[in-house]
Amino acid sequence: MTKEELKEKLKGAMYAQRTLEGELDKLQELRSIAQKVTPAYSQSPGGSSGNAQKLENSIAKIIEQEKIIAECCNELCSQLAEVRALVALLPMGPMRLVMQRRYLNYQKWERIAAELNYTWQHVHKLHAKGLNSILERCDRMRG
Repeated sequence: MTKEELKEKLKGAMYAQRTLEGELDKLQELRSIAQKVTPAYSQSPGGSSGNAQKLENSIAKIIEQEKIIAECCNELCSQLAEVRALVALLPMGPMRLVMQRRYLNYQKWERIAAELNYTWQHVHKLHAKGLNSILERCDRMRG
């Protein structure tokens, strides 16, 4: 595995999280639309089937979106487990903390530096060292 491939693996949870957030936004939009569709009741038979059909279609779309969200949740859990396993290869300490904050908490470099009381450059050095350490451990485990 190359350093770039490792970075992409580590970013996997963040991408899955953002995908899930987008799908949740779509669900909220569908629910909002469904709330605006109200059946009109009429005493004449079959006189209001248009609105009832719209409501039925909206509910079907919501159910489908909820299935998509469940799949996204499963993918996020899978990605998080993979990232946790990679970060767990590092010894406890600042290097591991930087990797956890970046790839599990999705923090920006500036925030990591500020909260750990390091310079931005030092955080990047720890990150590079962490990537190299994970790659070395993976190589040793393979053979």
